[in-house]
Amino acid sequence: MYKVLYVDDEPVLLEIVKIFLEKSKEFSIDITTSVNDVIQSEKLKSYDAIISDYQMPGMDGISFLKYVHTEFGDIPFIIFTGKGKEDVVIAALNNGADFYITKGIDPRFQFDELASTIKKAVKRRQIREGYKNTAQRLSNLVNFLPDATFAIDLDGRVIAWNKAMEEMTGIQKSTIMSEGDHIYSLPFYGKKQGLLLDLILHDNKEIDEKYPFIVRQGNNLISEKEYPMLNGGRGAYLWMIASPLYNTDGTIAGAIQVFRDITENKRAELALKESEVQYRSLFESSQDAIFLLENSRFKKCNNQAVSILGCTKKKEIVGRSLIDFSQVLQPDRMSSEEKAERNISAALSGVRQVFDWLFIRLDGTSFLAEVTMNQVIIGGKTLIQAIVRDISERKRAEEELRRSERSYRIVVEDQTELISRFLPDGTQLFVNPAYCQYFNKSPEEIIGKKFFPRIPAEDHRLVREHFASLTKEKPFAVVIHRVIMMDGSIRWQRWSDRAIFDKNGSIVEYQSVGQDITDQKRAEDALTIACQKMNLLSSITRHDILNQLTVLSGYLALSEEFASDEKLINFIKKEATATERINQLITFTKHYQDIGVQAPQWQNVHDTIATAATSLDLSSVNVQIPVSNIEIYADPLLSKVFYNLLENSVRHGQHTSLIQFSYRDNEDTLTIICEDNGEGIDQETKKHLFKRGYGKHTGYGLFLIREILAITGILIDETGEPGNGARFEITVPNGAFRYAADQTIADQKTTGAPEIIH
Repeated sequence: MYKVLYVDDEPVLLEIVKIFLEKSKEFSIDITTSVNDVIQSEKLKSYDAIISDYQMPGMDGISFLKYVHTEFGDIPFIIFTGKGKEDVVIAALNNGADFYITKGIDPRFQFDELASTIKKAVKRRQIREGYKNTAQRLSNLVNFLPDATFAIDLDGRVIAWNKAMEEMTGIQKSTIMSEGDHIYSLPFYGKKQGLLLDLILHDNKEIDEKYPFIVRQGNNLISEKEYPMLNGGRGAYLWMIASPLYNTDGTIAGAIQVFRDITENKRAELALKESEVQYRSLFESSQDAIFLLENSRFKKCNNQAVSILGCTKKKEIVGRSLIDFSQVLQPDRMSSEEKAERNISAALSGVRQVFDWLFIRLDGTSFLAEVTMNQVIIGGKTLIQAIVRDISERKRAEEELRRSERSYRIVVEDQTELISRFLPDGTQLFVNPAYCQYFNKSPEEIIGKKFFPRIPAEDHRLVREHFASLTKEKPFAVVIHRVIMMDGSIRWQRWSDRAIFDKNGSIVEYQSVGQDITDQKRAEDALTIACQKMNLLSSITRHDILNQLTVLSGYLALSEEFASDEKLINFIKKEATATERINQLITFTKHYQDIGVQAPQWQNVHDTIATAATSLDLSSVNVQIPVSNIEIYADPLLSKVFYNLLENSVRHGQHTSLIQFSYRDNEDTLTIICEDNGEGIDQETKKHLFKRGYGKHTGYGLFLIREILAITGILIDETGEPGNGARFEITVPNGAFRYAADQTIADQKTTGAPEIIH
């Protein structure tokens, strides 16, 4: 017999649970309405399992769970509550709850599930005790192995950690034993994720891709990998092997991994390869022209050098001097010969030289270049490396900017918005009076200097990513962030930034227009807080109602068992149906209260559909999802949209075996299509399909879908033909969809992101 303690602040619910569970003669149930009645009792450790409500006066269920596990060890603990918020579920499981059960409306199913869960929790505890004994024997075995070695059980908890592992990671055995949740990966990656031995227990493509190669020898996995975080940040290159651990009956009990440091050999090998790659990359892949000079003559050059000087072969350059591709005087009126000799001599002395030079190509045309000269030693010889970059377009653009400066000032001088122009390195070219007044600076303190208004550290990444997103194809974007004023106060700003590019695609300047939106943000924050308080009140009220509904449905079920009059039994069944309808209405309010509370966000369509599908039993249905690079801007409850569409297809399609998602790009809009091969929807039903309360089940699913999508202007319609399956078309407006792969490519091409933030 299982001895169980049940704690709940609803006395009637305690009574009905005790009646149901003790009917089977397998359980002995002690009940109490207050945690305080049992918190100091030694009797707690005598129970096989504990059941507790979450929301109770004095001490909630999770606090009670922490106390029990701290004072009495690993007693199976089940949270049984009407509060089904995801954050409560996660908190319960993270703090060691064995199971989390939400109070429902069907008492027979509810209490059968509760009885089954108690048995499972007790059995799991017995299995864990067996693992502890196995882990102790294994720990003693591996402790004195020369290579760093550790092992985990089937739940991912560390059961062995030898001295060599302590030396390699700096983590003591006493602090990591019995810890799970991939904590053993922290010294290798700085975050929790799988290692090689996790592939012994579960296939995981994401872990597999972390390794450059994996050799499989029987049941063993062998690989090599560099871990930069080891050895105090100096890094280490490790050879490793992972193998399964077996129980005495031959079943797998866990996995073990051995590390061997091969850093010195690997770094020597990599250094040689890296040197060769860098040399080839420098001369053959650089977008700048590169020359090597010996005794003032070109000894070697890359392909870009041939192109920039208007030649066809390298031999047209090698052996000649810088003077051979120059006119007599440079634009600064200095002799080309004298200027070349002065800069080459300075570079040979070890002083880096940067100067402008007017080149003459073989066809007689000229171009202005920036030349950088450095001393290099190759093969024991001292040479000059000259990097030449054509800056003709940049100089013309700078001149054009100077000519337009006066007219630009006239336009923006009297604007109330904050207006500025600055170079990619942060140097301010222009600020209007409103900008100076806002930051309490004079124009002389800003223009020509790198002005850096202070931004809270939390907003730095946002601003960097904003500027990095500006490309030649999409040069304009808006960002909202905070700024720290001179008096220490925090203000909110909205900036509209445009990047200016030259013909080669390089950013030459940024233009920004800003507004102070602090008052608007404060109003928005106040509204958000008010919504959150209303949602909290709704959640607490719903929890209390669900408790009473559970009691009511329980007594109705008991009444049906003891009643003998057919007319009375019929009344009881109708009362149970009404009770279930009330529960459905309350559940709808839970979903509806969250719509619009959180800000919309970009969400990957493929991943969101896949997540929704995992919450349903689709074993008999083939679900096809489009390519994974589409993202739409929608309410965080977007997954509920796809969950309801999938559930409707299975529930109402009768014989649905295929659900297919696709999309159509209409230039101005994007259409996401969900269609199935079920029986479809008749014309009369289509007229009322998205109305609240209309439908064969709760009547709220499609109504909820429409409301969630409408937050960001997304529309939904049903366009299928009756008898040929349902077909829902979701129309996403321009600006609310994007292709993730294109965005990534654009980010990679953006080379001119500024080094400053507003």
